[in-house]
Amino acid sequence: MLKQVAFCIALLVPTALLAQSPESAIGGDGTIWAGAAASVFSPDFGCSHDMVFACTHDVIGPTAFFNVNLTSRISSEGEARWLEWNGLGSETESNYLIGPRYRLYRHDRYSLWLKALFGGGWITTSDYPQQGSLKGSYFAYAPGGTLEYRLSRHWILRADYEYQFWPSFAGPTTYKNGVAVVHDHGISPNGFTVGAAWRFW
Repeated sequence: MLKQVAFCIALLVPTALLAQSPESAIGGDGTIWAGAAASVFSPDFGCSHDMVFACTHDVIGPTAFFNVNLTSRISSEGEARWLEWNGLGSETESNYLIGPRYRLYRHDRYSLWLKALFGGGWITTSDYPQQGSLKGSYFAYAPGGTLEYRLSRHWILRADYEYQFWPSFAGPTTYKNGVAVVHDHGISPNGFTVGAAWRFW
């Protein structure tokens, strides 16, 4: 857990330093938001389908995130997600990601953002530490989109979809209908996150 927290801090520090004086640099468009949310993801590993809601063992958990809006269109996002519940045989996933995002569209109180995040993903497979299970961390990248609804100057609601790629993942062999399934091609966890954020600067 300490390694995960240290990794997250290492990812967030450069963005925090970049955001020290956005108002003076861009004429007052800079804002910082932080929030909390709930996520439901297909873990991909251990499911017959890789899409969220197509697996009976989608993993569920909390997400914390922040946004540094450098201008009205250009922003950065950092997130930490802990998917600890409902996994098959206590399977869990978590990730710590950061990257740029771009506001594609805005109308009235609604904004649509596109993002590309990079970082690390952690997985504990079913029934760990039994034979044929594993616990490990992998490089991950994740394109996604966020729909925001501004409630007030200081509060927004948001819904988010993210499709992650863990290209270096190589898990233990599983069996489906008596046939061995080899996991040496990476996995693609994906899912939805719904929550709220507060503007504190």
